[in-house]
Amino acid sequence: MLGALVFNVCLFALPLALGAAFMIIARDHLYAYEYSEAGARAVSTRVERLNGNLIQLDFDRQRQWDDLIALELMRGDISAARGFLLSARGMLPSRVVNSLNQRLPSGGDDAQLELAALALLTPGTRARYEATVPLLSRRTASGAAQARDDQPAVEIGDARDFEILARAMLVESEPDLLQFVLTGFSRGLAGEFTPRMSRGAAALLAASRRDDFQQTFASQLRPVMETALPLATFRDAARTGAGAGDPGAYDNAAAAFREALSPEGAAAAKQLLDNIGAMADSTTIAGAAALLTHASTLNDMPRLLLVAQAAGDRAAAAAKRLPRDGRLLSAARGELTVTRELSLALAAAGAALLGLLAVLGFVLFQIGRRIWLRMQDDDYAGELVDISASNWRPL
Repeated sequence: MLGALVFNVCLFALPLALGAAFMIIARDHLYAYEYSEAGARAVSTRVERLNGNLIQLDFDRQRQWDDLIALELMRGDISAARGFLLSARGMLPSRVVNSLNQRLPSGGDDAQLELAALALLTPGTRARYEATVPLLSRRTASGAAQARDDQPAVEIGDARDFEILARAMLVESEPDLLQFVLTGFSRGLAGEFTPRMSRGAAALLAASRRDDFQQTFASQLRPVMETALPLATFRDAARTGAGAGDPGAYDNAAAAFREALSPEGAAAAKQLLDNIGAMADSTTIAGAAALLTHASTLNDMPRLLLVAQAAGDRAAAAAKRLPRDGRLLSAARGELTVTRELSLALAAAGAALLGLLAVLGFVLFQIGRRIWLRMQDDDYAGELVDISASNWRPL
């Protein structure tokens, strides 16, 4: 009876403790995708291996690797071409990789890896690469490498574009709210809009126009924009402010935009754009747009940001070619921060699990013991029968 009581209590407590642990992790954001040097190397290696999976035939991997780089060069995608070149260790045969590693100094960086991998290309591809792609070693030596945060802002739309979109907001049942909000942001109608946010907005717009942009992500993105700028509030403000004039005129629409804007919603939207802009800074705007097509929910954004920051051009190449099946997202691994509250929940779950195992072990021991004793009793009874039979004599 006591064992059954303990078993039922532990069986009830275990899911409660585990549920509490998951709630604590989600509430306090304890599992986070933070950038670190060691973690970045691991993510970069995983992305290189994913790029290696793009080569289907093993008999001539080096030729296919060369063809991928040449194809990206012909298409003008410098980031993807460099990404495939830097992924040589994950794409080439082991004997070629060993030769490549021997030419690299200990702790060699991407600039040295780029120079060493160039020697493995065919002469034509190598010449085109050197003529098209700014080599990392030359940029570093000349000091021409510009900090990503110092890149200029990207123009999303001018006053005329904003006015056209504003008129559509007033008459269309399903207008392009995303482009309207981003254009208003870029016009400074929502306060400060940094160059990185503008690059994020450009990448998001480019991704939203692609056929492979996932609709589940788009469906979660729209409420973010609707929270930043409630459409009904904007329409009312535009029509009220215009009086007998044109509600869609730029000055009136801009004033209505400011009036309808939600400060909290706008801050959340701009934070999202800033994160996308950071992805663009680590790759390119086109690379960030390709990365966004791998997101199925807004919760995928931290993982994509970590992949972009850790793998750079390698991530841009992978995002362009890999199927949208979650493999690129799996390259990012988060870290769990254990707090006192989480430790208590995990300890309770561990105690409940140990209680279950202890009761099960005791029950199995009892069953085994009874079976053993019964077998011993059966053997003893059999011996008595044999002895009685041997001592029996007819009268």
